[in-house]
Amino acid sequence: MTRQPLYLFALLALLLSSTNASAGVWFELLHAPCLTGKEANLTASGRYRGAVDCFNEDFNGGGARTTLSIKAFQPWEYGTMFLYYDITGPFNSAIADTVSANEKGGFFGGITLTLSGKAIAQKVMGRELNWGPLSNVSLKYEAEHVAKFGMLHYYGLQWDLAVPFMDFMSATTVIRDDYVFRGVDFQVGAAWQKSFALGSQGFLFGGFFQMGLFGEGAHRNPGPFDLTEGHPFFLAQPQLLWDFGKLIQFTPAKLYLGVEYQFAYNRYLIPGKIENVGQGMIRWNI
Repeated sequence: MTRQPLYLFALLALLLSSTNASAGVWFELLHAPCLTGKEANLTASGRYRGAVDCFNEDFNGGGARTTLSIKAFQPWEYGTMFLYYDITGPFNSAIADTVSANEKGGFFGGITLTLSGKAIAQKVMGRELNWGPLSNVSLKYEAEHVAKFGMLHYYGLQWDLAVPFMDFMSATTVIRDDYVFRGVDFQVGAAWQKSFALGSQGFLFGGFFQMGLFGEGAHRNPGPFDLTEGHPFFLAQPQLLWDFGKLIQFTPAKLYLGVEYQFAYNRYLIPGKIENVGQGMIRWNI
């Protein structure tokens, strides 16, 4: 399967981008302390039985973990750009005593470009379009970078939905193309955000999920520690955030405190590897 059209699409997006669009940049600092994890309850796969604030102890690090997320969103005339990078152990020294080298700045992230079918259609037709509950359909391309595994590609469609009372909701249907494995997988997902108030206090409920439905084919060149083939998976990360900046008379909708819960099934495509972890979270919208 050739990837040349993907790079051409990315170049087209950059050339057509609008210089007048406003951008959003924010940081998220998350920490799972693993206070409830006991070594006696550690399974062979690295999971802490019954723990609610522990990652799996694996090649990404121990049960307790700190992550710094850097995110940016840029709308443009014919679509959007979204960038995110998660850095594990962002404050650890190069000589720190850690379970894994990835805890000394291991990263995971990606860049997504979308090309709006509705925006292009409106430009060609010279009028606004109303698609009812479907507010937009876009071509989507994502390049995902993982410190341990390298680069993956996703390409498909993004469906923006006009859901009453929600800030936004979108669904994705994409092909997951990991060159390590033969073939591709079909992946579906969704992302959402709802802002609400309780008395004078502001809150955000947001998150996403992604699900690989079938798994990919055989590994092209398996080593002694590699998977023989890809597998289906499920990953969800809902968040509940409190507008702490508003409380302390800082600019509203800038500084948030809250929690993020992560549930993963077949984590890293490994059969039976399950992860349940709650993390404290600080978010700063620049």
